[in-house]
Amino acid sequence: MAASRGSSTLSAIFRELRHLLYFPAFMSLIYGLLRLTGPLFMILIFDRVLPSRSLPTLISLLILLIVVQAFMTLMDYSRRRVLARFGAQFQERVEDQIFSATDRGTYTAKGKGKPAAGLNEVDKLRSFFHSGSLVGIFDFFWSPLFLIAIFVISPFVGWIVVAGISLLILIRAIKGSLDTSRDERQQVASEKVKELKETLGRSRHVIESQQMTAAYNERWVSARKRARDASVEANDWNAWFSVLSAHVSRFFPYSTLAAGAYLTILGEMTIGTMVACMRLAWLVHAPTDRFLKEYSSIGEARTNWRNLDKILSAPQPAVLPLDERQPLRLDQIKVRCPITRNQLLNNISLTIAPGTSVEIIGGAASGKTVLAETLMGRFPLANGKIALGDVDIERVCINDAVAAFGYVPQRADFIRGTIEDNIAGLAATPDAQRLVRATQFAQIHKKIVSLPDGYLTQIDPLANGFSKSERHQLALARAYYHNPAILLLDDPDTTFRNGLAKGLRRHLDRFLKDGGILIVLSRQPLKNFEATLRFTLGNGVLKAAPIGRSIEGKVVRIQKVEAREIASEKF
Repeated sequence: MAASRGSSTLSAIFRELRHLLYFPAFMSLIYGLLRLTGPLFMILIFDRVLPSRSLPTLISLLILLIVVQAFMTLMDYSRRRVLARFGAQFQERVEDQIFSATDRGTYTAKGKGKPAAGLNEVDKLRSFFHSGSLVGIFDFFWSPLFLIAIFVISPFVGWIVVAGISLLILIRAIKGSLDTSRDERQQVASEKVKELKETLGRSRHVIESQQMTAAYNERWVSARKRARDASVEANDWNAWFSVLSAHVSRFFPYSTLAAGAYLTILGEMTIGTMVACMRLAWLVHAPTDRFLKEYSSIGEARTNWRNLDKILSAPQPAVLPLDERQPLRLDQIKVRCPITRNQLLNNISLTIAPGTSVEIIGGAASGKTVLAETLMGRFPLANGKIALGDVDIERVCINDAVAAFGYVPQRADFIRGTIEDNIAGLAATPDAQRLVRATQFAQIHKKIVSLPDGYLTQIDPLANGFSKSERHQLALARAYYHNPAILLLDDPDTTFRNGLAKGLRRHLDRFLKDGGILIVLSRQPLKNFEATLRFTLGNGVLKAAPIGRSIEGKVVRIQKVEAREIASEKF
């Protein structure tokens, strides 16, 4: 059912615009017929004009040929222009559907795919429609007519032409069969390199913290070598077949000329007919050779069409219950390292009710960031399920996922733009009230308004000019802007944790009272804030840890999870 919906969408767009293809198809019909004027001109010149030495006839034929060629030029330009319009309108209509699907989250599910993929396919289809590929297909359909004309003139020359075309087809077929296996090897090698690049970009800190740099480098070098060898092999084969095909094409007119000359010597063909046969043979060979060269683009267009079909026919994502706070459930989740396949998270099960604050304490390389990024969909689950309420997080659209999780990473990175752009996520019309509310929550509003340009202050990706703590405040404001159901703080820095905990407590208490969930992953407890639940995380294993209780404002003893010392805190 879903596939039919996607297919019908693309088909409906095509049917709506197909009237634009009628004109270039009709122009191609007339264009093909007019191409016969060239061979006729040659026959008349050699068999009529030259024997009679009639200069007026030559001039008349030449003027007629110029008029016909000018008309053919105009028709060729017109059909290419109309095809370009068709491609542009097709792209516009399909992109509207793609962006609509993006809004619905039909193919940008958390951790799955990206809009650029669909847009790339549309770009390639548009290029196919208005490129020479489609024009070449139109012209190729006339090749049988020209071949029939050659057989009418001389069956002997006709079979010579058939033999030459068959040889070209055979070469292309052999190349195509060999390309399939080579392309598969090259794709596998390229995908491995791509996977390693994405792994490094996404999980550099995991690679470094888990002491996997040497192993990663070894795999990177090996993958690059395989990709390079596959590319060299493919280039060698392409060069060989390109040279072979080119020389066969160059020999083709000479073979036709020799056959025509042989028949002329025997008196079975005139010189004009011989030259006309050469021209007709070229009208058969050139479109056929071009079609064979462009055949791969036809297959690529079909692939792009099928990919778009999948995008537009993807099932509707689940809808997160963001309006009403729901418990967060982790059910036997397992995560493996993408490099070594070692277990990073092992059978973690946890249910966090709305209004609960959770501290997860662990040292370096304990799996804290892995857990955070797993919740954010950056690590695929080897096993288990993460759900908000009854909805699997993996099945929701990316917009809902971003709205559900307000994530403050270890390192606060930004985009080059204004503070407003960074906090509001490049929204075309940022909500001013939500913007101020978010910055007040993060205790950074006063700092921003004190700047000469306020919220329109330009910052770079490192937010130079702001302290480390202030960068985390900006990241917290960004996380809170979407009114998340869950706030996830990944190892807040010391200044941020100690200096702002008291100021943040009032806002965090209100957030929790409204049914939010606070998760803090840190090497030590958040100061001046008592979590509801506390766990230790080590070697991917989550364990419950003791936690103190506040009694009438008296001194409380909180056991550190690492169990080395007892710290006293006063509220």
